[in-house]
Amino acid sequence: MAAQLVELEENFFNCPICLDSFKDPKLLPCLHRYCRGCVKPEVDKSDDKVKCPLCKQECDKPTDGVDGFKTDFHTRNVVEYIQLKKSVAAEEVRKCIGCSNELQVAAFCFKCRGFICRKCHEIHENSGMTRDHKEHILALKDVKDKHLTLEKLGSLKEAPSCSEHPEKLAEICCVDCDNLPICVVCGQYENHKGHTIRGVRELAAEERKKIEHSMKALREQDGNVRGFPAKLAEARKSLEVNITETKARIRSQYNKEVGKLNEKERESVGLLAKHKAEIDRKEREVVADLNRQRERELKTVNDKYDKCVSEAKAKAADERGGKDTAASKTKDMLTKKRSYLENELSDSFSSVDHQGNTNMKTFGELSDQSTHRIQRYDNFVAVVTSVLASRDHWTDVSCLPDMNVSSKQLIEDAKKEFPEIAALSKVTTKAITPVFAPKANPSPIINRDDFKSDADYEKYVKEHLRIGMTLRCRKANQGVQEGDTGKVIEFDWWNNLNPICQWQRLGGTLVVSYSDVEIVDQGIRVGSKVRLQRSAVNPSRDQEGGNPRSVGRVTAINRKNCTVVFSTEKHWKGLLSEVEHVSLLRRSAFQDDSSYSAYVRDTIGVGMAVRCYKDDGVTKVGDTGTVTRMDESDPGQLTIEVRWQRQGGTQSVKHSSLEILGLRLLSVGDTVRAEHDINLSGMFGIIPRGDTGKITGIVDGRKCKVRFAGHRYTETLLFSQIELST
Repeated sequence: MAAQLVELEENFFNCPICLDSFKDPKLLPCLHRYCRGCVKPEVDKSDDKVKCPLCKQECDKPTDGVDGFKTDFHTRNVVEYIQLKKSVAAEEVRKCIGCSNELQVAAFCFKCRGFICRKCHEIHENSGMTRDHKEHILALKDVKDKHLTLEKLGSLKEAPSCSEHPEKLAEICCVDCDNLPICVVCGQYENHKGHTIRGVRELAAEERKKIEHSMKALREQDGNVRGFPAKLAEARKSLEVNITETKARIRSQYNKEVGKLNEKERESVGLLAKHKAEIDRKEREVVADLNRQRERELKTVNDKYDKCVSEAKAKAADERGGKDTAASKTKDMLTKKRSYLENELSDSFSSVDHQGNTNMKTFGELSDQSTHRIQRYDNFVAVVTSVLASRDHWTDVSCLPDMNVSSKQLIEDAKKEFPEIAALSKVTTKAITPVFAPKANPSPIINRDDFKSDADYEKYVKEHLRIGMTLRCRKANQGVQEGDTGKVIEFDWWNNLNPICQWQRLGGTLVVSYSDVEIVDQGIRVGSKVRLQRSAVNPSRDQEGGNPRSVGRVTAINRKNCTVVFSTEKHWKGLLSEVEHVSLLRRSAFQDDSSYSAYVRDTIGVGMAVRCYKDDGVTKVGDTGTVTRMDESDPGQLTIEVRWQRQGGTQSVKHSSLEILGLRLLSVGDTVRAEHDINLSGMFGIIPRGDTGKITGIVDGRKCKVRFAGHRYTETLLFSQIELST
C-alpha cells in the first residue's frame, strides 16, 4: 500500500472538463472529481438530479448546490504536492519564510505553508517555538529522489480545521454529520452535542476495513468486467455468421422450391400429353369397334351407330377441352406460386436484415454501456487505491464512506451477465413455405346414409369409383343379390360406363348400375395389413389358423380367397370376407393419451413391435420389444406380455403404457424411410420426408444407424423418426 507518488499518472489529478490541475475539487457519489468552478454550471442547470459528465450516472442534487458535494481533500493535497514537485524540478528561487532571503530552498513546512532554506530548516526543527513543526516539514531532497510515498505525504499534513471554529484543529469526527471534522468543544457543548462522536483513528480503521472488503469483492469481478467486451465481440461475430448462414439456407430453400415448381410444370405438360394420347387412343378404339359392329349389323341400325360415334367424339372433345382448361389452370397456379415464392424470399431477407440491424444497434448500445462501466470501474479502483495508499485518517473518514456506498452499485453492475447477448447473436425467420402441401391420405369412404337422396349418392359413386375398389349390392339385379360384394375390374364403355365387378359369391363378372351399388370401406389388396374378423368364429384355413389378435400382411389374392403371413403362421389361407383391414397410426395422430390408448386396445396383436412411453414397473420409457401374449380377461385394460430388448426377457405391462411401432421390430438390413423431414446437426442439411435407406446397426432400444441413399455419412436416428418401407 506504500505506493510512490510517481507511480500515479499526473493526468489522473487533472479535471476532465478544464484538463488542468484540480482547483477546489468536488467529489460526486460516482467518485468522479471536478473543479468546483467547472462542475457548478452543470449542477446549477439541473433540476432534481445531477448527471455526471463522464459516466452519466445520476445523483440527487444537494440543497445548497455545488457546495453540497464533498471537497476531495486527498486530491487537493496530492495536487499541491504535484505543483510542489514541478517547482522543485524547475529549481526555482524562492523566498525563505525564516530569513526572507531569495535563495535556493531546502524544505517546505506544511504547517507554515511556506519554503525554508537549509539554515532555517535546521533552526525550524530545533527551535522551541517551531519544534512541533518538525513532523510537517517536507525535505525537497525526498521530492527529487522520488522517495515520497502517499503514506508519508499524508503524515505531513495537519489535521483539518474545525468546521465551526477554523482557528482550532479538528480532533474528533461527528458520524451523524457525515464524519464532519470538529473540535472537542463542538462535540460536547455546541452544535454537535448529543451526536455520535468517534475518534478519527478508530473511525478511519473501521472505514478502511469496509472499503478493503468492498475492494476484494470488486476485484473478484475484474475478469467479468474486463472480459465483457470480448464476449460482446464474439456475440457480434456470431450474429454476422448467423445472418450469412440464414440467408444461404433461405436461398437453398428457395432454389429447392423453384425446382419443385419446374418439375411440377414438366409433369403437368407430360400428363396433359399423356391424357390427350389416351383420349385419342380410346377414341380410335371406340370408332374402330363401332365401324366393325356397323358392318355386321343391318343397314336399318346404321343411324343408331352413327349417333353413338357422334356422342363418343363429342365426349372425347369435352374431355380434351376439360384437360386443356385444367392444364391452363395448373399453369396459372404455378405462376402465382412462383411469384408468391419470390415475394416470400424478399420478405425473409428483409426480416433477417431488419433483425440484424436492430441487434447491431443494440450491440452498440451495450458496447457504450460496457465502456462506461469499465471507466467507472477503473476510476473507482484508482481513487480507492490512492486514498488507501495515503493512510491519512482524516481522508479515510471523509472519502471512504462515500466510496463504500458507490462500491455496492458498482459491484452489482459488475456482476451483470447480460444473458440477452446470446439471443442478439441470432436471427430467426420462418422457413420458405412449401409450394405443394404433403399429399394427404385418401378421403374416407362416405356412407349412403350421409346423403339426402339416392341421386346425390349415385353422383358421388360415379365421381369416386376406381378400379380395385370393393362394392356392395344394394338392389338385387341380374343374378347379383343384395349384400353381395365384388371388386371393380373395368368400366363398360357401351353401357354408360357402368362398373364391371368380380363378385365373390358368384365367382364371376357382371355389370351393375351405379344406382344399385355402394362403396364399402374394405380396400384389401396385396400388401395390406389385416387380421381375422372377430365374427369369423370358424374361419376356413389350410393350417392351424392365426391368432385372432395377430396382425399379418396379405401376400396373394385369388378371387375370394387370400393368403396372409402372420407372426405365428407363415401361410394362412382363407376368404377375403374373414379378414379386416388394419391401419397402424402414430401416437402423434391422436389428440390425447386416452384416445390413443383406446386405439391400442383395439389394434394391438401378437408379434407387433411396441415401445413403452410410460414407466410401468421395471419397464422404462423408451424400452422396445415384441408382443408375445395377451390377456383379454379385462376388456377395459389388456395385460400385454412383451419380450423386451433391453432386459432380455418377458415382462407384462398394461396396454395403456404402450405405443405401437409396427408389425415387427426393425432390424439390421431393413429398408426404412423418413417419417418426416429430419434436421441433421452441423452443416449436413436435412433428410426429406420419404427418403429411403438401410439400417446398418442398432445402437440401443431407442436408436439405430441408417445409411440413406445419396448421403455420404451414416446417421444415428430415433426409431420414432423412421418407419419400415413397404
